[in-house]
Amino acid sequence: MTMNVQKQGFDGPAAWDTPGTRRAFRLWTARHLARALSWVALWWGALYVTVLLPVAAVVPMVLVLLSIGTMAIVALGRLAMGWRMWRILRAYPWRQQSGAVRITAGKDALFVLPDPDSPGKTVSLKVSAGLFRTWSREALKDYDEELRYAGDPRFACVVAKPGLRGLGYLAQPTAYDHRTSPRRKGLSPEARRRARAIGARVAD
Repeated sequence: MTMNVQKQGFDGPAAWDTPGTRRAFRLWTARHLARALSWVALWWGALYVTVLLPVAAVVPMVLVLLSIGTMAIVALGRLAMGWRMWRILRAYPWRQQSGAVRITAGKDALFVLPDPDSPGKTVSLKVSAGLFRTWSREALKDYDEELRYAGDPRFACVVAKPGLRGLGYLAQPTAYDHRTSPRRKGLSPEARRRARAIGARVAD
């Protein structure tokens, strides 16, 4: 089975059944798991050192522990995104979009992708370069013309460089945040079904 990137909408085999996808996902999981475990181990090591230090040195070490703890939480949070990525890859086919990745004045990464129900229209997803360093200005030079993505940009997508390198996760705030109103208009029955399959919020 080969990757069909020319079709539009939801046609084609699920990304998960496309050669190379499972390997790319395993590599992504292994890399983020290693990072998360490294931060957690570093936090425990710093805590051990803190216990051994004199009382006067505890206060600055508390700040160190808070910083390391924050990084560990961020790493664990990114690892947890793997569950949503897996669901997206099983529900949507891979697509290709040239010139889809842009840089805003604030150096954020802006992904402009076609609406699956109206290919003539586009939907944008913005990701802060500071929080999602994979999509920094330097990295974008490698795949600005060859973005691969699976998903519905009105909800959430998995994006990758050519060869399915550098998997990343993107989502609209309305897809999972219960503090926002879920998308209601412009959705075909198939789009609603797939969105619900990945756990995204869809208005009735």
